[in-house]
Amino acid sequence: MPFVAFLFASMLANQSASNSPQVPGCGQALALGPSSSAVEMCLGEEQVRQADAAAKDRSLRSRRLEIAAGHYRRAARLAAHDEAKARALVALTQIHDAEHLDRPDQIESVLHELIALEPDNLSHVFGLAQLQEKRGLIDAAETTLLGARYRQPDAVEPYMMLAQFYSRRALARRIEIDRQSPRILRPAVTSGERDQDGVYRVGGAVPPPRRVGLARYPPEALAAGIQGVVIVELVIDEWGHVTDTKVLRSIPLLDGAALAAVHNWQYAPTIVDGQKVPARIAVTVNFVPPEVTPSPQPPR
Repeated sequence: MPFVAFLFASMLANQSASNSPQVPGCGQALALGPSSSAVEMCLGEEQVRQADAAAKDRSLRSRRLEIAAGHYRRAARLAAHDEAKARALVALTQIHDAEHLDRPDQIESVLHELIALEPDNLSHVFGLAQLQEKRGLIDAAETTLLGARYRQPDAVEPYMMLAQFYSRRALARRIEIDRQSPRILRPAVTSGERDQDGVYRVGGAVPPPRRVGLARYPPEALAAGIQGVVIVELVIDEWGHVTDTKVLRSIPLLDGAALAAVHNWQYAPTIVDGQKVPARIAVTVNFVPPEVTPSPQPPR
């Protein structure tokens, strides 16, 4: 221990003398008192600083980061309590991220260690699920999030993360289906002209009809923090009623609310040459938190 105490004193002196702030992990480790684990944390972070200084030399930078990873691993192994071990493991996930060694498989392994060490810390679980989804391990990511829900059934966060996960998966699946489905090409119709069904496309000499009605923000989307714009194409009959709809731009958790809203909208009749005619128009349905709810407008 005398050597460790000497290193501990030297690092404290360097920390006081340095003009640059210490990395929080090292400072927190030293604050707990002299230990081999604290020394390894500080040695690792010193290697990270040297790696950053050698950013133009890729080979040297990688070697420094490898050495830093070794120090962090030893810090975790030598830690006398869970807090110190968790700090060292978090440092390991950072050293293996895309900006450093770029080893997602190592990050996943360390996150499993963190979850075993701190099973109630959902940030580790969510980090693992995000990494798995990014790597294309969709089933594993879903299982991880479901595990968080089962582990903490009364917590709100797992439900929100699952809602966002399923929203992303639904959108990805819809895009995939659209790419695989044969496209039925309609004859091009210029704005202001009538298509083969006798429906006029708004634009040119055909102005957009006036309408009333607001979209209701789905509570499940609001709880999950999902917002954005859904674009819907409408067919409006001669009396201003919406008779047909099609989503052009989708947000899965918001599509149903958008379609429900526009089906209830009432438009002023579209007039062409003094006659009421059916019209086709694309509208945006903008879902934002209730504090600011702008009226949807036709896309320009």
